[in-house]
Amino acid sequence: MYKNVIYILHSMLIGLHFPLYHYIGGHMNTQNVSNFIKQELSGWKPFEVIWLIAFIAAQVWAYVQEPDSILAMISGIAGIICVVLVSKGKVSNYLFGLIFAYTYFYVAWGNNFIGEMNSVLYVYLPAQFIGYFVWQANMQKDSQGGGAVIAKSLTVKGWIVLLATISIGTLLFIQALKAAGGSSTGLDGVTTITTVAAQLLMILRYREQWLLWIVLNVLSIALWAETPAIYLMYGAYLLNSLYGFYNWTQLEKNAQR
Repeated sequence: MYKNVIYILHSMLIGLHFPLYHYIGGHMNTQNVSNFIKQELSGWKPFEVIWLIAFIAAQVWAYVQEPDSILAMISGIAGIICVVLVSKGKVSNYLFGLIFAYTYFYVAWGNNFIGEMNSVLYVYLPAQFIGYFVWQANMQKDSQGGGAVIAKSLTVKGWIVLLATISIGTLLFIQALKAAGGSSTGLDGVTTITTVAAQLLMILRYREQWLLWIVLNVLSIALWAETPAIYLMYGAYLLNSLYGFYNWTQLEKNAQR
């Protein structure tokens, strides 16, 4: 029964691709595509390129050492490319976010992490489409001359609402996971709700998303302790989150000039 529900939801989400592809196809001629690629590839520092290559190499190494799941390795590589692009404020992160979401869903399914599966179905996948359009409408030139998103920061009131929502949402979701018979319901519940909050802040372009990603990545390393490719991915995410917060602080300063 549950597999049938997942299949239906998965098919519905695949259908969401067509409006996006239609939009891109109608708005991106050869010149626009060329400009888009140039914008996404510009503004990179040498250490950022080395950083990305090192993270990808770590994923391949983890798979070679313990080849338990090729899907987990693909998910890890796509996820790392995605978050590095996010830290740079590059809108192309959403392409790799889609690849990550689909592969990560099946890895989580195989481990019976119901909360993580729901995160993909109801948060990660829809967020890729919404985020693409929101970011595309709010771009600026970064300090290295490349295209980057216009970043913002939370007010004190925003922080209060955020923390209250995460606390209440986590308590309620943990109870729902227990009723559904999920594994690691405590960690699964916390990571799921934190993911929702961080993803929303990311779509809305708030730099504080990175503080939530830092917490989330530490918890996720513990959650996936038995899957090397995935916990290495989250280790890379953790390091990238620290840099992401720094870089988005700079992006916000640029936006205020």
